[in-house]
Amino acid sequence: MNETAAGVRDDQIIRKIRVRLVVPLLVLLFLSTIDRANVSFAALQMNEALGLTPETYGFGVSLFFVGYILIQLPSLWLLQRIGMRRWLFTISLVWGLAATAMAFVHSKEMFYALRVVLGIAEGGYAPGLMFYLASWIPKRYRAGAISNVMLAVPISVVVGGPLSGWLMSIDNPLDMAGWRWMFLIEGMPTVVLGIAVLWLFTDRPRDAQWLTADERNWIETEISKEQMPQQQQHACGWRLIGSGQLWAATACWFALMAGAQGLLYWLPQAIRHLSSGSSDLEVGVLSALPWVAIGAGMLVNAWHSDRKQERYLHVALAALASGVLLALTPLPDGVAALSLLILAGFFLGGAQSTFWTIPPTFLNPMTLAAGMGIINMCGNIAGLVVPVAVGWVRARTGSFDLPVYAIAAVLVLGACAVLLLRFRMAARSERSGGERGGLTPDAEAASR
Repeated sequence: MNETAAGVRDDQIIRKIRVRLVVPLLVLLFLSTIDRANVSFAALQMNEALGLTPETYGFGVSLFFVGYILIQLPSLWLLQRIGMRRWLFTISLVWGLAATAMAFVHSKEMFYALRVVLGIAEGGYAPGLMFYLASWIPKRYRAGAISNVMLAVPISVVVGGPLSGWLMSIDNPLDMAGWRWMFLIEGMPTVVLGIAVLWLFTDRPRDAQWLTADERNWIETEISKEQMPQQQQHACGWRLIGSGQLWAATACWFALMAGAQGLLYWLPQAIRHLSSGSSDLEVGVLSALPWVAIGAGMLVNAWHSDRKQERYLHVALAALASGVLLALTPLPDGVAALSLLILAGFFLGGAQSTFWTIPPTFLNPMTLAAGMGIINMCGNIAGLVVPVAVGWVRARTGSFDLPVYAIAAVLVLGACAVLLLRFRMAARSERSGGERGGLTPDAEAASR
């Protein structure tokens, strides 16, 4: 721990930022994941009520990602134009209203429309919060802050699964169908927090009244030091698009997202398929177990990666282990299959938590935001492909086995992409000591 020129310990400043900014961002990510994923639990009742087949359900789930993918770069542009407070107020209010409106769906067309709106509203949030944290937290503290925020995803499923199952199972004062009541209760908190955003956030450190003048100056000085090399570098967009490193990283993120989407949208129905006598609450609890493992994997692998200061192998080996274990899950039944799924989730979470430490090793500060946006946007195409593919195969085979094998193979290929990226970075560092333009070498990181 260090002290600023004014004698203020920098870890105390970071702690303030974590409490005032990181925690609300985590809560919003928690709610956004619940609002997009609770449809997987609603499907246990909703599909029959609306006459949705596995194919039409999978198609509706995938429509979320049409808006989600297309809006990411425009949403980041809007964030930079209007500032964090107004941007976050707008998107969180829209996604909260869309999530709540799911309680009043009466046709597959309305279901489709609300999924698109929800995707448009949520699309820019993940890259937007990364961009926002980069203007508040120096690099040496940023990885920990990002991993803390990412924990919201497994936490939301761990909590959201049993909560959704419980809400769908109980009598409610409005005498609504259980799945409608669940959408209503889980959507409203986002609307409330979306309004509160205007008082919780400030656009820049200099506007934060909860920091002292010395603390504000320290943050802006630290961030400006990191941005100084940008003045001598020129971002080359075309060079970035043609970067093999960028697309290798994108392939890995696509694989990790494919695994996550398979769990997120089909796990409750897969568990019901394995144990047909389970209640909605029991399915919710069982569905939460792999996500507990994902959260544990995030913490353990990130801690070990920081301790060893190695990134590439921590991502590649974790993705490989997840793929192999997932491929084994169709072989046994019952507890053994669930145990393998839990272990696969542990390694999947480990790969996800460490992955975002890799792009800064080959992207310079000027291209980092755009590069991360491209990786996230293209990686989330898995959300378009996986739910539809799983629904199509299951409608024709009545089984989840083939989709499981396919997702496992994609995870193995993602691990190979990271190993290829590590090899290319090491070879390029040895050959030229780095490149100019849109990419910045990190010889030390490439050798790890």
